[in-house]
Amino acid sequence: MQSFPPTSTESFKALARTWAATVTVVTVRSSVAGAGAAELDGFTATAFFTVSMAPPIIVVSATTAATAFTMLRDAAAFAVNLLAPDQAELAAAFAKPHVERAGLWERVAWDRDEAGVPLLGGATGAFSARVRQLVDAGDHTLVLGDVTALHLGEGVDTLVYHDRGYGRVARQG
Repeated sequence: MQSFPPTSTESFKALARTWAATVTVVTVRSSVAGAGAAELDGFTATAFFTVSMAPPIIVVSATTAATAFTMLRDAAAFAVNLLAPDQAELAAAFAKPHVERAGLWERVAWDRDEAGVPLLGGATGAFSARVRQLVDAGDHTLVLGDVTALHLGEGVDTLVYHDRGYGRVARQG
């Protein structure tokens, strides 16, 4: 193995690309100041994991530069939607900048959880969570959430991201 200093951004990205990760879309709902209406947003994330079973706690990593992060930071609740293998286009749509997602909510199937947070149709499942804590981590923030509900979809396979592309896990045995 060759070694590089962790300050080499390209080397860091190259090594990170070798790690396959479940693709999720983090969704959030927040009140629009003064309008009394609700605004929906979301972003594609592969940096998601469970932290604790008792109590159930999850973590998602969000870039602080994203518009959706601002809504997530200010919201009380969010959902982590585990995408199914046939939802690569949806993942790509939520990975685009906010201004390029105009009308997306009208084109996708979704429902609401008890807090009014969007749950994406066709997903393998979703975790609804209440924001527990925000932890600064460089150009990202770790958002810890207390799980308030579990939503199980039809399938068990999830979409994965590996080396700049989407795929699915092939089970062995």
